[in-house]
Formats: sequence, C-alpha cells, structure tokens
Amino acid sequence: MTDTPERNEAAQEAKRRFRQALERKEHNALAKAAQEESRVKARNAGPAGRRTFHRRKTG
Repeated sequence: MTDTPERNEAAQEAKRRFRQALERKEHNALAKAAQEESRVKARNAGPAGRRTFHRRKTG
C-alpha cells in the first residue's frame, strides 16, 4: 500500500492545518494568561499594594 501523491499532499495539508490550529490555541492561551495577570495587578493597585477601606461614620 503505497501512498499516492494526492494522498501524501492531503496528509501534509492536514498536518499543516493541525499545526496552525495548535499555534492559534497556544497563542490564545498566552494572551488569556497575560490578560488575567494584568487584571490582578490592577486590582491590587494602591499605596504599598494595600487595599483601602472606608468606614461609615456613626453618631
């Protein structure tokens, strides 16, 4: 059972498309991780990284 040139080209095309999809998936994962990291940094912003809190006046 030898591969015909058409079969070989189809297999190569499928491999190429699979690699591209995998690269897109990795790129999206890295972008999502970077976005989550930047969101965490912004949340902890403030003097010395401490959260500020406000007290309600009573009386």
